[in-house]
Amino acid sequence: MPPPSSATYSAAALVAAHTTFRDLIDAGSAAGFIRIRNSADVLLATVPLDDPCGTVNGTTGQLTFAIAGPDPSAATTGTASYAEFCDSDGTVHLALPAQTGTTPVSGVIVINTLSIVAGAPVHVLSATIG
Repeated sequence: MPPPSSATYSAAALVAAHTTFRDLIDAGSAAGFIRIRNSADVLLATVPLDDPCGTVNGTTGQLTFAIAGPDPSAATTGTASYAEFCDSDGTVHLALPAQTGTTPVSGVIVINTLSIVAGAPVHVLSATIG
């Protein structure tokens, strides 16, 4: 077998790690949330997560985040660059690059548009890791 080109984990390791990670975001007194920021770290929008914040696939270990709804009114106009996944206290536990599209991409947050307009809704279409 040729050597792997990147780290390779067993499904059992991914299930355990992503379950613990999910529980970390859910540990607060309320649901976690996603902050969408531009490349200068300016907050553009805040999108709520469900509680629990996602599900872990018991076969593959992939964590799929459960989005509670859109941000109905973006805070600022700008171009989305990345998203921070936070617990209910606002502690950041994960940052993912942002892109537009209609298909989930592991390791990326997929949103309806990168061109955020103040006052307009922002929809997260998918967010998965693993």
